[in-house]
Amino acid sequence: MSDPATLAGELEWLTQAPPLITPPPGCDSADAILRQCAGEPGVLRRAAGTLAEQHRPRRLGQHFENLVAAVLQHSQRYRLVARNVPLRLNGNTLGELDMLVEDKNTGELMHWELALKFYLGLPGEPEERAWPGPNNPKDQLTRKIDHLYHQQLPRSTEPAVAALLAEQGLHVDRRLLLTRGRLFYPADGSATPPAEVTDEHEWGTWRYGPAPDQAAVIPHGLWHYPTGSRAEAGPTDRPADGRASMVLDATGKPVFVLGETTETT
Repeated sequence: MSDPATLAGELEWLTQAPPLITPPPGCDSADAILRQCAGEPGVLRRAAGTLAEQHRPRRLGQHFENLVAAVLQHSQRYRLVARNVPLRLNGNTLGELDMLVEDKNTGELMHWELALKFYLGLPGEPEERAWPGPNNPKDQLTRKIDHLYHQQLPRSTEPAVAALLAEQGLHVDRRLLLTRGRLFYPADGSATPPAEVTDEHEWGTWRYGPAPDQAAVIPHGLWHYPTGSRAEAGPTDRPADGRASMVLDATGKPVFVLGETTETT
């Protein structure tokens, strides 16, 4: 169970925050549709009620998907047809599609791919190693962009996948990308994100420990919505030794604090 006020704030963030990554050619952003859903009377209130009755998953990515699904489920215009659609052929797994969404006004079926990601900028590193994920240097921003552009989003256009969907009476008309997240820059700002990152993306800074005085640790489950941690984390919480932790500094800005043993490369 989650605090209803926090859920309401998370949904507001979801529908108003800027995207992290631009869609590739041939694909569209899902942001306009999500905001249109949020503008329908009562959608966010009903979505928060649905989420409040659910068990909150430990995996942040799954919770992000649940937030999106709850908004779509209460929309009058859009219908969530399926999520995490498994693709299997002759006993082999071809992957999965994050979501299939129908526009009930036009009859269009859309394939959505979702991503919620956080990366730390390392100055002086080649681009393929310059933006690692916190506590996981193998999770690189350029690698994620490549995976979205060349594997996840094109998947529904593959002939074998299209045939599998056709067996269920489904035909994908459009492919859409929905991304959220935050890039954390070194204090001097000397890190340049890839060109595929949006100009308006959310950002913060990172530093080596210790954490600033009076800094409140943001639980991993609220990394996407750090201001919501004020109700869920005490100001005396400290970052875990040796791991990168997100905190709110005295000005309310998110900062990643790296311990001495944190891996970044």
